[in-house]
Amino acid sequence: MQYELEKLNIKQVISYLSEKDPLLGAFLSEAPEFNIRIDPLLDPYTALIESIISQQITGKAAKTIYNRLLAYFSSTEARLNPLDILRADESELKSVGLSRPKCNAVKSLSEFYLDNKLPDICTLLKMKNEDIISLLTQIKGIGRWTVEMLLIFRLGRQDIMPATDHGIKKGFTALYKDKKATPRTIAAYAEDFYKPYKTVASWYLWRLSETIKT
Repeated sequence: MQYELEKLNIKQVISYLSEKDPLLGAFLSEAPEFNIRIDPLLDPYTALIESIISQQITGKAAKTIYNRLLAYFSSTEARLNPLDILRADESELKSVGLSRPKCNAVKSLSEFYLDNKLPDICTLLKMKNEDIISLLTQIKGIGRWTVEMLLIFRLGRQDIMPATDHGIKKGFTALYKDKKATPRTIAAYAEDFYKPYKTVASWYLWRLSETIKT
């Protein structure tokens, strides 16, 4: 199985983006080599749990909370049982670092899974991006950003721009000197200048945001 991102010739993509957008191109010429690694063993349920945990916090903090959750509910296997999450008290979930909204979200996802509504990975790979977003945002506590993280980091889709992401906005604002940039502005710009490689542009905007002191 090969994902869209894995099929890309990154040098050609960078050349394309640089021609379409010289400002971005100037950063690309000095930026780190594009590197998104997709874990083929990560099931959609677990990938969405990780995305929920990552909402509005740093990647490092999210990893810590996920590891705590895994350690609390999984003694031997490196994966979570949706039934365990659904049966857990809110106090148990909070004890590993989940906020109340995230407690509700992981429970809603677990119920969705146990009701056989969550497609398996083979089915998801055949679905269109917007169809996946439409389906999974029916789950309470899962918004577009959470599904976009699944699309990028688990399904390897090449044309995703998480326009509401804080790091994306930070990088975009710095690159284009546009302090008034909104998610709608960013999404529209990406459609005009980054398509069909929005994911690659997104990754570089994240890298740019990391260079900015706040």
